[in-house]
Amino acid sequence: MNEEKLKNLLGLAQRAGKLTSGNFSVKESINSGKVKLLILATDAAPNGVKEFEKISREKKLPIVRALTGETLGKCLGKNFRTVAAISDEGFAKSIIKISDGKDGGKK
Repeated sequence: MNEEKLKNLLGLAQRAGKLTSGNFSVKESINSGKVKLLILATDAAPNGVKEFEKISREKKLPIVRALTGETLGKCLGKNFRTVAAISDEGFAKSIIKISDGKDGGKK
């Protein structure tokens, strides 16, 4: 996975208004039906991981485990974040591609 590309893409999604972060905001976005992709920090608490994996299965949302909570928050201009949601199909596809290492860049 190319972390730099991922961080840049997450920052772009944030500035474009296509990303929400934090447990409450992400759950709100999921309930509104806008979410195309969930991103969970690699160091998210086990209970939070279980909760969002369950939501992911129920809502049939893809989920990517990437970055630490500190790094995820930092690239969004926020404090520590363990979860983020992407509401744009194009950003979601690009992030999945990067996380799978299929972006043509270095892993």
